[in-house]
Amino acid sequence: MSDKKYSTLQYLDRNESQYGPSPKCYEYLKNVGIEDLAWYSRDFSRGVKSKLSERIAKDFGFKESQIINSYGSEDILKQLIHRYVSRGEKILIPREAWWYYKKVAYEVGGFNVEYPMVKGEIDGVASYLYDIDKMIQIYERERPRVVVIASPNNPTGNKMDSDQLYKFLDVCRGAIVMIDEAYWGFGSTDNSYVKPYIDEFPNLIICRTFSKYFALAGSRIGFSFAGNNLEELKGYTTRYLGYNLVSENLAIIALDDMPYYEKVTKMMQDDKEYFYKEFSKLDGFTPYKSYSNFMLVDMPKEIRKDLDKFLKERNILIKFLDEEAFKTETRITLGTQEQNKYLIESIKEFLKK
Repeated sequence: MSDKKYSTLQYLDRNESQYGPSPKCYEYLKNVGIEDLAWYSRDFSRGVKSKLSERIAKDFGFKESQIINSYGSEDILKQLIHRYVSRGEKILIPREAWWYYKKVAYEVGGFNVEYPMVKGEIDGVASYLYDIDKMIQIYERERPRVVVIASPNNPTGNKMDSDQLYKFLDVCRGAIVMIDEAYWGFGSTDNSYVKPYIDEFPNLIICRTFSKYFALAGSRIGFSFAGNNLEELKGYTTRYLGYNLVSENLAIIALDDMPYYEKVTKMMQDDKEYFYKEFSKLDGFTPYKSYSNFMLVDMPKEIRKDLDKFLKERNILIKFLDEEAFKTETRITLGTQEQNKYLIESIKEFLKK
């Protein structure tokens, strides 16, 4: 094993970027002025919510009113549920998904109905898959008020292809459907479906964040594309005094430096291939196909506690899942190439003990 040992914790457990945002974001922060710190936004005087929503609307060909700003995806999910779900109503969510989906319904007295994913393969790599026919069956039986789809999904890393998505949306026209695309960009930067789907499905909202792909988690800034039937939500989320101007500027700077993010994503993709190869060599380990900045890895249950302790002694944190749907899986955030190699070497060292 390499002599390299980190003196501080390496956080490979919360899907945060270890590369950081565009260097141009740091340059901007060195010169932040009074207008971004001491003054409110004046964007409302031009009839828009913000310069960020205005920019995104222009890029995608939407009316500015159809772009909703938020403090990341978590914020818009919470607002959507609190605005539209009444006591006793149902939310349809993936069983193998982010724990917060399962919590937010109970905040308003609603309850969850879950649809399962199935295991299969993509290009010879183990993968979780959406079972569209099963999802439709459950939807038609339960008739939920809100449907949540995560694509790519956390923690499984899989995504729904465009044909599957259209088929499901076509069935769910009577519900409000939220597509959580927090991990957009790592598997594909395709945007061709966004406007056609929002135009056709007026109860649809597609949510994105600058936390993951754009590495601005600490800035808490996100946005959504909202269908024309969601006028109440648009009003509910609007802030007369505006939003965080520093965060907005950082987001716009990030949007203007796609070559930087494409370079980082290429390094992550190379390291995912490295992870597939290395984990597949280890007895009892199964890496799953990922279109995100993390990878789900199944491993022997009996080693989890000791491996966790071993890695923490080497200042590495990864996420050992312990939920109803995940008892033997670990979610590993893609770090830098140096961090990823160090993690694999550490796991191999542990297994030799």
